[in-house]
Order: sequence, then structure tokens, then C-alpha cells
Amino acid sequence: MRIKDVLHISLKNIRIYLKRNLIIMATMGIIFGLILTINLWLQGMENSYTELANQSTEGRVIIEATNSMEGMIIDDALPKTTRQEMAEDIEAHGGKVLGDAEKFGLFGSVVLSKELVENRIMVDMEEVPVDAAPVLVSTFLGEQLLGKSFSAEYTNAVRKQKDYKEYQDKLIGKTFTDAYGAKYYVVGLNSGNFHVDNLSFNQLERGSNNILDPVLAFVATPNGTPIVIDNGKSESWQKGESVSLKETVDTKAEGESLVAIFDDNKSAYNYFQYGRGRFMNVDLPSRTYSVNIVAGMSPETMYIIENMNFVINIVSVALGLIAAIVVVFTSIRLVDQDRQNVALYYSLGATTRQVRTIYLFYFLELMIGAAILAFCSASVIVLAFSFLNQEILGIQSALGFNLVATPGEIWYAVNAGTFVIIVAMLTVSFICIAINNKRLAKESFSST
Repeated sequence: MRIKDVLHISLKNIRIYLKRNLIIMATMGIIFGLILTINLWLQGMENSYTELANQSTEGRVIIEATNSMEGMIIDDALPKTTRQEMAEDIEAHGGKVLGDAEKFGLFGSVVLSKELVENRIMVDMEEVPVDAAPVLVSTFLGEQLLGKSFSAEYTNAVRKQKDYKEYQDKLIGKTFTDAYGAKYYVVGLNSGNFHVDNLSFNQLERGSNNILDPVLAFVATPNGTPIVIDNGKSESWQKGESVSLKETVDTKAEGESLVAIFDDNKSAYNYFQYGRGRFMNVDLPSRTYSVNIVAGMSPETMYIIENMNFVINIVSVALGLIAAIVVVFTSIRLVDQDRQNVALYYSLGATTRQVRTIYLFYFLELMIGAAILAFCSASVIVLAFSFLNQEILGIQSALGFNLVATPGEIWYAVNAGTFVIIVAMLTVSFICIAINNKRLAKESFSST
């Protein structure tokens, strides 16, 4: 019996018992479709977030590190790390120290070179007054300069988007002087957010019934720090009153601060995991100085997403095992139901190997059908989520990452895990043959 004949017989079994086989494909398709739906959606969300967070710095991550830990550790004996130790720790994990942190104004705007944040500049830098510091404002600083607070809660996203547009129009390209006499010229917005501090739809739509909100609430949008751009005219900037650090309520204990940069998210995440810097929202052990994200994607968010992936992988494995068990028991029942057909194959001169190959192809065809159904149904569900929520996803991206325009967002992406799931489905066919090895052997039909 040739392979062509074996394949023909297996396909014939699909056609003859079509209703039975469709039910099996549908059952497997539903279970694995759920796994693929989670996989495609989460990867799409992660890809979208990463792209938006990386826009302002072209994938680089800029941090400020300080050896003052007051307010971060409740202990009489605070650990003290020297400036050199901070620099060595940063560089040991792939970072590059740019120098001591230079601040402008009472609200702690970090001074950076234009090249580092060029993507956030929205006006011609030549228009900046000589005595004003060109600044990328955070929402807090922007509202302070305007003397107006925009509510963080609205009944709908469109209303919040209108306020965000008003906020931009009143700030960008305008000159302001704060209460202490420091003069700013707003050249753009920092890479923070406008009252949308996580991806939950509740941030935009009060009373949102999106079932994914509890998960999305864990994914924080960037906070960002106001950034003053060094245009080579700092000597002429109007800096206002000289306010002692010791007199400033918002300032931590005296300490040294460094500004450093990581060339990509991976190296920044490695530093987050194994360095000695303590980040704001994730408490890891053995941390001796504090770190603040100035611009770029926060490793803390990567950590949260990685943990979400870990939990989802466990759930996926559990569902996959349930599906595999169902398939295996179904295969046993199918082989028992097909005993007359198997006996006929042997009476026509087929060998045990050929019979097993017939059923291997048969189970493979079932699982291929289930895989196609699972992938297509998962894709439809995930794409439908994005299209049905296109408006709120776009507004969320604009406000969550301080973008000028509202982008079109599709939370859908294939990754290596997608192929692993499909390969796992096909592998179940070989498990079914192994389980039914004796049932398909010629010896078990010798008395038939």
C-alpha cells in the first residue's frame, strides 16, 4: 500500500464520518481557539504599547538615578551608594552615563540635549525666546503653567479628547512664567500621559463594561518627567527665584543624581532585573538607590506584561492538557468504533505500520482542521475587538502617550507562541497513535 493510497483512505474516513469529524474539529477548535485568542490579543496589545512608548526616544530608555532613598525605604539606617557606584552599576548592565542630572525650575524639569527627545518637539526651536527654557511639559507642569486642572474623570472618551486638544492648543508654542519666576517656552509634550494612567477603558468611559478592564488596569501608561531641552542658551534663561533644595517640600534628601541612557528596552530591562536601582512601582530586593524613568518605555511595564504572559502561559498549558486528554479519549473511542474497518484493511493485506499510518494521517487531518478553525475564529474575535473599539483605542493611545494625532490601533499580532500552540495541536496526533498502538496492531485482530 503506497502513501498515496494511505492518504486517500484517511481522507475517505473524513468524508464518510463527516458529522462526527466536524464535531471533533469544532470541540478542539473551541478550546485551542480560546488559547490562540488570548495569545494574539496580548501580543497585539504588547506590540502596540511598545511601539507607542518607544516613539519619543526611538527605542532608547533615559533614566535619572539618585542615591537619595528617603521616602522610599522606611529604615533608620538608609543604604548609601556613592555616585561612582551608581555609575558603575548602570554601565555594568549596558547603560551609558550622560552626566550629573541638571534641573530647571521648581518642578524638577530634567535638562537633556535636543537629540535625545527630538521626536517630541512640535514647534520650530528657532522660535524659542532667548530668555525662556524650551520645555516638553508633563501634565502636572502643563496644568500648573495654565493655572487650570483638567478633570481625570469623564463620562465619555470624546469629551476627554476635546479637553486634551484644548490643553495642547493653550500650551504648545506659548511662553509661561511659573510662580517662582522661571520662564518656559512649551515646544511639546513629554512622553507621559494626560490623565490616562493605565489601559483600562474605565479611564476614558465611566462605567465601562469591558470584561478586559481588570487585566488592562495592570498596564500603566508612562508617567514621564518634564524635560527642558538644552538649546545652548541656558546662560540667558530666566530661572526665577533661587529656592533651596532643603526648603522644597517635594524634594527628597540631599543626594547625587545621574542621567543615563540605555540603547534599547532589552538592556534597560536587564538593568531593572539585576541592577541595584530601585524603581518606583516594583519592589525588588537588594536595591540601594532610586531610579526614575525620564523618557522611553519603563522596564516596570515590561515586567508587568511578562508576568501577565507567565500567568497566561500557565492557563494555556492547562487548557492545552485538557484538550489533549479529550482528543486522546476521543481517539480511543474512534478506533474502537472503526474495528471493522481496521480488520478489513488487514484482510486486504495491509501491514500494522500501514494501518497506523492511515490513522496518523486521519488524526493529523482532524487536528489540522481544528487548528485552522481555532486560528481563524481567534483572529476574527481579536480583530473584531479592535475594530469595534477603534475609537476608544485611538483616543486611549493619544492621551495615554501624549500624542498629537489619534492613531489607528489594532491589538492583533502573531508570535512564536502562536506557532508553538499550532505545533502542539498537531503533536497530539502522534500521541493518539502511541496510545492506540496496541489497538491498531494486527495481533489484536488475529481472532476476528
